Amino acid sequence: MVTRPDFQVMGPLPDEAFAALRADIEAHGVQVPIARTRDGRIVDGHNRARIAEELGIECPALTVDVDDQAATEMALRLNLLRRHLGPIAWADAFRRLAEVRGLRIGSQGRQAKKTDSVAVFPERPADLASLAVELGVAPRTARRRLRLADKLADHPEIAARVDRGEIDAGKAEELVRRENFDRRRAEAPPPPKVTVGDGIEVCCGDFREVLADLPDHSVDAIVTDPPYDNAGVPLYSDLSAFAARVLKPGRLCAAYCGKVDFPEQLGRLGEHLRYVWTGAVFLPGRHTENRARMVRGRWHPIAIFSAGRYVPRHWLIDAIAAEGNGAKAPADHRWQKSVEPLVRWVEQVSEPGELVVDPFCGSGTTGLACRVTGRRFLGCDVDPASVSLTLERLRDAEREGEDSA
Repeated sequence: MVTRPDFQVMGPLPDEAFAALRADIEAHGVQVPIARTRDGRIVDGHNRARIAEELGIECPALTVDVDDQAATEMALRLNLLRRHLGPIAWADAFRRLAEVRGLRIGSQGRQAKKTDSVAVFPERPADLASLAVELGVAPRTARRRLRLADKLADHPEIAARVDRGEIDAGKAEELVRRENFDRRRAEAPPPPKVTVGDGIEVCCGDFREVLADLPDHSVDAIVTDPPYDNAGVPLYSDLSAFAARVLKPGRLCAAYCGKVDFPEQLGRLGEHLRYVWTGAVFLPGRHTENRARMVRGRWHPIAIFSAGRYVPRHWLIDAIAAEGNGAKAPADHRWQKSVEPLVRWVEQVSEPGELVVDPFCGSGTTGLACRVTGRRFLGCDVDPASVSLTLERLRDAEREGEDSA
């Protein structure tokens, strides 16, 4: 393992940047003096000193009368100001500089599971914001870079691609989620059916097979989020047939839909069910973009159908706003929805103690909503990685409930 010299706080320059610096020094000499402590240790200018030594030319130097802590702070500050750092390298250096100055940056970091990994300024926020401004960066930008660095902390190769400008933050987060799910799939698959707490069950497999023994007219509501890409659209026909068989007469199926194929999804749901209404979930955070149609989506449609003639039991509110900022943690499902809107839909289409089924449970958000609202839940997903995440989230919620009891 190669040990960096004292106060060489940053990693090596990329090859192209080092070559460009060498060419400039070879043509013009060292224009910016390096900084050394009184005992000769380099505080700033390691690359300039190395190149000058290799070329056998003079390297001007200044002596700075500082202790080791001040020298480290100086090295970090100069690199943050001068180097063209990618967002991850910048965030790592900013965190170290803040620590040298005695400022703590809160972070959920690598242990973030249940919520978005968020880097915040909990202690002396004005000082940390001022530090960002001192370095020529808006505090909001600093927070965004810190948050991204936390999310990519366990994925150095992806972080390096971000810093090299090969991918943006959104693509990096998507790659992290895919890697995490690939890791889950490589593990032993979950059992065919697992009971998690009282009245909460999760099945692994195709709902058309593993839920085939569910008795007719035994389900009080279906609340689900099917895949609505091109391959997933035909599943709405299978969902319609399944819902018509298992739902009690007049009970509801509430299904998330996409917008591009919304008319076809509605038509397929109507093959065996009766249309009741269309609901909406207003989305926070970054908006979904359809560049081909130049549309930024700010809401998600919910198709509401009934098994036979609809029998209203109470009023339905058709528009619900999702809370939070819409961000996902590295361990989240790529299509994971916020819990709050699912809580509202579960409350509206069922009553406490009733059975709610989700044939496409994904990461188990409907199950969490049922647990919160006192409904029984039966979830199913064909993807073992999704079932694994569902079980993890439900078990975490069960433990939290026991701890708070």
